[in-house]
Amino acid sequence: MAHGMLSPLDLTPQQVEAMRQLAYLGSADAGRSLGRLLGTSVEAVQPRAQVAPPGGVGRVLQPDAAAFSVHFTVEGGARMRWMMHVTPEGAQLMGGLLLGAPLFRGAASFDDGPMYLSALAEMANIVVSSYVGGVGAASGLTLVPSIPHVGQGTLHDTIAACFGDLDSALLLVTDLRLPGVRQAGRIVCAPVDDSLSRLLSMLGAA
Repeated sequence: MAHGMLSPLDLTPQQVEAMRQLAYLGSADAGRSLGRLLGTSVEAVQPRAQVAPPGGVGRVLQPDAAAFSVHFTVEGGARMRWMMHVTPEGAQLMGGLLLGAPLFRGAASFDDGPMYLSALAEMANIVVSSYVGGVGAASGLTLVPSIPHVGQGTLHDTIAACFGDLDSALLLVTDLRLPGVRQAGRIVCAPVDDSLSRLLSMLGAA
């Protein structure tokens, strides 16, 4: 079946909900993998599905400060952009759990802690693989994430690098919570090109 281009602006509420449910399956797998890796409970909050108009991704996401951010491209049966950022509080806890040692010097900067940066990048590799694995299993498609592109500069810069060239986007947003850290991080995924049509067709919601 041919899959034509479908603008996120043209999605029906039912199609948006179908994509949100798909994101839930991906984020649930990602949360479980992250919890196993950290050795603690991780809550992947029910995803939100938000349509960003042209030039409006930053306004929809309203980026705050982040200690760590990374983005990927996803190829295969569908193409997506995927981004994860970790708040300073989340990085403090995650870095300590990953390396078995707390980060004593302000969690907002890893310039003097390359081991923490490397550990968080490897963590992101595991999380994105689990996320796209969950989406792929639900849609019947094989999805493959790229190598990580670790954010340089502000979170706004990472968002621009990941989503800035998109005309409009369906943003699938999942907040991550850890024990004692209500805002530990966030995952944002956006299907691109004809992938919205392809995914909706595979889900029976085209």
